[in-house]
Amino acid sequence: MGTVTGSATTAWTRYSYNYTATKTVPTLSFGIGAPSNIYIYLDDISVVETTNSSFQLLDNPSFENSSTALTGWAVWCSNACGIGSVGAISTSNCRSGNCYRSQCSLSNSDYLVQTFAATVGRKYTISFWYLRLKTGGNTGSSTLYVGII
Repeated sequence: MGTVTGSATTAWTRYSYNYTATKTVPTLSFGIGAPSNIYIYLDDISVVETTNSSFQLLDNPSFENSSTALTGWAVWCSNACGIGSVGAISTSNCRSGNCYRSQCSLSNSDYLVQTFAATVGRKYTISFWYLRLKTGGNTGSSTLYVGII
């Protein structure tokens, strides 16, 4: 669907993509890779049918039902993060309440995933808020991959 890259700190930015379902149980996937001086934050992730945006298809899209462990979401490849830190719930630097934070090294991406129910051929809007926070003077670039698998 899309890729967000860069090395500078950003403000919270909303991204939105359209998706036409090709299967009944797609998996939304965020692949995150960043050097040890850049944190990637995600918040308010949403999947809604384009013609009925009032019905959220994700469980715990804003991470508010997660305190220390993720609820409704799974993290893949989280045991091989290199020098970064594995994805986890954060209560600081969030848009509101809780959010997801990752700092997995680029060679060992961290994946935040969730499946949802869809109807083949229907159109869906996938949106999320993204923040890249640089914490030190080291150089390096982060990458966020967004896709359906």
